[in-house]
Amino acid sequence: MHLIHFAFECGGFDNRLMRGGLSPLVWNLSREYAARGHRVSLVTPAHGLIGTLRRTHPVEELPYVHEHQVPLVLDPKTWPDHPSEVTLELTTRAYRLRTDGVDVYFLSDSCLDLLPDRLYPPPGTEGTDLAYFKPLVFQVAGAHFIQRYLGGQEAVVHGFEPYYHYLLPALFAGDPSLRTVSTVAANAPVTQKVYRPQVERLLGMFGVGAGLDALEEELPAEDSPGAAMARVLAGTRMHVEYGPDHVAVLPLVLAHADLLDFVSPGQRDYCSTFRDTPFESLFHTLPVSRMVRAQAHKLFTGGCGISDSWLARDPGAVDREAVLRSLGIDASLPVFYHAARYAVHHKGQLELVRAVEEVLASGTDAAFVLRFATSGGGGQPAPVGNVYFQSVADRYPGRIHLDWRLADEDTLFEQAACADFCVFPSKFELDGFLIAQAEAMACGAVPIATAQSVTAHFGHALPADDPRATGLSLPGSFRDDDPALTRALVERLQQAAELRRTDPGGYARLSATARATARRFTWARSADRRLAAFEDLLRGRPRPFPAEDAVRYGWFDALPAAAWDQHRQLIARSAAALGDAAAYGRCAPLDEAAYERLFEAAYARADFAACARTARAAGREDWAARVRGRYGIRLGSAGRRHVTYRHPEARHVEVAVPGTGRSSSGLESPAEALASDEAVPAGSGVVLLPLEPVQEGVFEGVLTGPPVGGQLLVMLTLASGRVTWDTVPFEPSAARREPPAVPYRSAGGPPPFRLVATDLDGTLLRSDQTVSGRTLRALARAAEAGAAHLVVTGRPAAACRQYLAALGYRGLAVCGQGAQLYDAGADRLLSSASLDLGLARSVVERVEAVLGPLELGVVTAPPESRFKVTPRFGERVRHGWDVTADRGLLWSHPIDKLVLHHTSLPEDDVAAVAQRLCGAEVTVVHSVRGMVEVLPAGTTKAAGVERAARLLGYDAARTVAFGDMPNDIPLLAWAGHGVAVGNAHPALRAMADEIAPANDDDGVATVLERLFGSPGRVS
Repeated sequence: MHLIHFAFECGGFDNRLMRGGLSPLVWNLSREYAARGHRVSLVTPAHGLIGTLRRTHPVEELPYVHEHQVPLVLDPKTWPDHPSEVTLELTTRAYRLRTDGVDVYFLSDSCLDLLPDRLYPPPGTEGTDLAYFKPLVFQVAGAHFIQRYLGGQEAVVHGFEPYYHYLLPALFAGDPSLRTVSTVAANAPVTQKVYRPQVERLLGMFGVGAGLDALEEELPAEDSPGAAMARVLAGTRMHVEYGPDHVAVLPLVLAHADLLDFVSPGQRDYCSTFRDTPFESLFHTLPVSRMVRAQAHKLFTGGCGISDSWLARDPGAVDREAVLRSLGIDASLPVFYHAARYAVHHKGQLELVRAVEEVLASGTDAAFVLRFATSGGGGQPAPVGNVYFQSVADRYPGRIHLDWRLADEDTLFEQAACADFCVFPSKFELDGFLIAQAEAMACGAVPIATAQSVTAHFGHALPADDPRATGLSLPGSFRDDDPALTRALVERLQQAAELRRTDPGGYARLSATARATARRFTWARSADRRLAAFEDLLRGRPRPFPAEDAVRYGWFDALPAAAWDQHRQLIARSAAALGDAAAYGRCAPLDEAAYERLFEAAYARADFAACARTARAAGREDWAARVRGRYGIRLGSAGRRHVTYRHPEARHVEVAVPGTGRSSSGLESPAEALASDEAVPAGSGVVLLPLEPVQEGVFEGVLTGPPVGGQLLVMLTLASGRVTWDTVPFEPSAARREPPAVPYRSAGGPPPFRLVATDLDGTLLRSDQTVSGRTLRALARAAEAGAAHLVVTGRPAAACRQYLAALGYRGLAVCGQGAQLYDAGADRLLSSASLDLGLARSVVERVEAVLGPLELGVVTAPPESRFKVTPRFGERVRHGWDVTADRGLLWSHPIDKLVLHHTSLPEDDVAAVAQRLCGAEVTVVHSVRGMVEVLPAGTTKAAGVERAARLLGYDAARTVAFGDMPNDIPLLAWAGHGVAVGNAHPALRAMADEIAPANDDDGVATVLERLFGSPGRVS
């Protein structure tokens, strides 16, 4: 078969074209395929190194000259000082090198020849230097080359790393001769996105329809725990938040590629579920989560390996004493080895150097060979990547050998063969060190590495008494400059040095097992696995997703009927471990003992939603009380809240609070950060405040202000290593008001209320923008009792259609903060009030005269109903918003409302100033964090509901209303009974008649069930 490899780097045959683990992956597979008689064409950029390569390789120029254009459509929020579109005029030439049976095609033009010293554009150049688009230009030039020079016959186009080929699966999907395969080589954030207008322009240039709408995701409500969680994660390397009009890379590839290939079984597991990581909860709300399940048959594990040339070498033939002497190291000391490119954060290199410094300062007898490669291609000298790292090495001559250079295989093998231990503290599950760790282990080095999914097959995380154990494990880490990881490294390094000194037999067993384990991972085995998948693909043979994997993932609803009989015991074990009573009950009796096992399993995992479900199903109020008792909030002086959190398995408890993030550690300069291959996470406005442990499993702390999202968002790190989230009401325990004694209606009597008015975001909707089944049933019960449901929302009618459809809602709705009446059944706007443009501009002028410059947004009048904003509007700009730097364009169409945002002042202050200056002429409301809305005078939710109620024949006295934000105050004041959900703004809670549980705890349903009865309860 013809295999076309598409890779941004391929330097396995020459390290001048190498920056990381991608090169050996690409090159060794290419060699293995060619050795089996397959035609292999490897397409890669020349990186400006043709002249250098020609000095040592027979590189020939091909008769391929392609003059073409690459339009760059620039996101104005990211590229504010550039025009909206730039066109690159390129002449791409092709060169070929035939080596080891592989045709390597180098593409060269004025863009692809940039950055010969580092190959990749630094992430910090985005927004300033068009060289940032070199990988995108490679996709365009490479697609043209494949179509024009390599096309015309059946082939598999195999792209390595989705970010470097995300266009190709869509471009080639309509070509029956080409099949596309994507290898996920490193775990980039699954939310990594690219600018949608750019993607659409390039696909259109090739005559391909985009079809990107299905890949869009609805962001959580701005002032919700879900949004707070996203902002916390945006300050890490697991999640990236983008502005409007972006499309996620992995779903784009998954939608069009024929196969998605992973380099280890654990990597596939991780990307399918993100189980036990801080990203798991957010992942399950994203379209990519649903796509992975729907396209699971495309997922397979090709694996990774060690080169034949490495395995053919004999570690025992290396003169350890001579090699270490040449490095200035005493061969009698235990030697620890680390070799990787310089990536200070996600590879755990900062924590590693911190730990080395502490271990040596403590007097531990040990030596370290540390390689942090900063050089790229072209044989350039290697710069010092980090001054702090170098200073530590300089302070401990004879104990640390630090090298910033790329090295050939001879050098790496000699140093790995001299190592007693190899240290690979990967973080965020972003790097498996799959080749470097395997190579060192194959030489007998005992691994000290992170207990993560991606490298679970190496066996270092197994218990010490397991005969398959190979080394020592480190806890997973999900933050930059993690002191907990540094402490763990110190402990493991000292433990390892002691093991080597006092238990040579135990060390020898681990070393032998490590060597035997690593030597099983060969490129031959990896190539055979992939070739079998490609053969099935070309012959049209389906590759079903294994039911056993679906069971392990907890995808019980995706199992076919036959699987429930075939894998009954396996399903029961998995369901029991996950605390899933519904799945367990299909396989085994749900008696009292079973319920208890399920509850305890869910409680140990801190899955409190599963705990609550099990407690209800078992009728165990004591279990429900145990779940409720996990937290306590007591109101102190000056508005401070004293928080207590309890869980026996918790090792760290942190609360999300507003903040700008920790200041830089000072151990990486701005210039070093810019030169690094790692993008620096932007500040997200939310930080984690650790609670202090006061006794085993009990943590306490004091909050001086309201939490993010109106509820207490807690991140738990458990003893098992699992990291998960918990959301609890923020209402202080001592101050909670009991619900009023509203009686149930008597049998056959009238309902206590005739109209149920509910806000949407933060009230009826959960944080993930869904409506729970319990809430739907409670609304249906109210309807059966004769009460009508009225949706009352700040969203314009055009923005709430999908939510009303999910509710099955076909009646009147009050939209736009009360300015619109909308007939959902007929999809017709009955009335709408507009804001005078001159008045809107006057409001802006008056408020800015007091507060300084504002960022602005306007909602244009129907039928357009677009949200137009200025570039720095809010911390998070959602898809569908129109961004413009020209304020004049905000006033080019009639508008329904004006929205004000101040980049530093809280919205309550902005609202107060706007109300004082303009309250006689307009209505000022605050409904979403960071936004103050200005509406036509007299526009309130109460006024809108009063109009709707008159049309429907109801009055205020027989209305129960639910809300969560200050814009709901008039509504709750108008209604006969006003209910604030537990996550509500303090101003609303202060005036409400009742405080219900939070929106994520089905607060609306809880009250409706009390008022109208619930299924199975006698009214």
